[in-house]
Amino acid sequence: MDSLISNLTGHPLFIKSVAAILAMLLILSLVRFAQAIISVKIEDKDLRYKMRKAFSLAGYALMLVAAIVIFSDQFTNLAVIIGALSVGIGFALRELIQGLIGWAVVSFGGLYKTGDRIQIGGVMGDVIDIGPLTTTVMECCAWVKSDLYNGRVVFLSNSLILREHVFNYNADFPFLWDEIVIPVRTGSDHRLARAIIETTGKTVLAEIMEAEKDTWSNFVHHHSTDDETLEPVVTMSFDANWIEFTLRYIVYPQVRRNTKDKLFSGILAGFEGTHGKVQVASANMQLTEIPALSLHLQKD
Repeated sequence: MDSLISNLTGHPLFIKSVAAILAMLLILSLVRFAQAIISVKIEDKDLRYKMRKAFSLAGYALMLVAAIVIFSDQFTNLAVIIGALSVGIGFALRELIQGLIGWAVVSFGGLYKTGDRIQIGGVMGDVIDIGPLTTTVMECCAWVKSDLYNGRVVFLSNSLILREHVFNYNADFPFLWDEIVIPVRTGSDHRLARAIIETTGKTVLAEIMEAEKDTWSNFVHHHSTDDETLEPVVTMSFDANWIEFTLRYIVYPQVRRNTKDKLFSGILAGFEGTHGKVQVASANMQLTEIPALSLHLQKD
């Protein structure tokens, strides 16, 4: 038994393995120490995330280099074995390989970054981490009837981007267009109603319009797309039931619900201030007079 242990501990491969493990533990400790300092010293969350991720990737690279240096004289003997197993390993790890390819596409192709709201494979949420194999998303919607967080964290395989559509709500500009519909009772002052809706829209959305006008101008300048106004646009239609106004506006994806609340609240307050000149429509059921029924009974 002692002879077996002596032969094992004295084998060059064992010594190299111990050296490799110690080197990796040292590198891992240094990376964790650097990440702890970054978490304390850097206040900007985006820069903090990128620095932590950079040190993590650098640590993996150093571990690989250390293993190559330590086992460099063993690679010749392993070449035949590696060649024989490469096909089988490639098939068995195809999902892993696709995930790494997807990570490279995300990292260098700019499909999305942390903080972006995306939708992949039916899952929508904000990206909170991008790893070599998975993208971590704070999910929205599902059983929650809005674009707010539902509290579920979803880990998406990076291989999904190779076979699913990727929707990015923050790709080249950080906003999107949304609409709300306001039904107004027939007979109301439609000109006054339009003015109230337009004024409310411009008041609520003034900050985002001012902040993003240059962003949209740069996007139009660099892409083959028509220019689109960032001002709130009100359109009207009507039918036999009511007059319908549609307000189109820009909004940040993360605050769609709150923005709708502000718009509806402001518009409703404006309508109430007209003292009945503008009223919100509602579906009513009207019963008309039932015609008299004449019954004739015939006796046999």
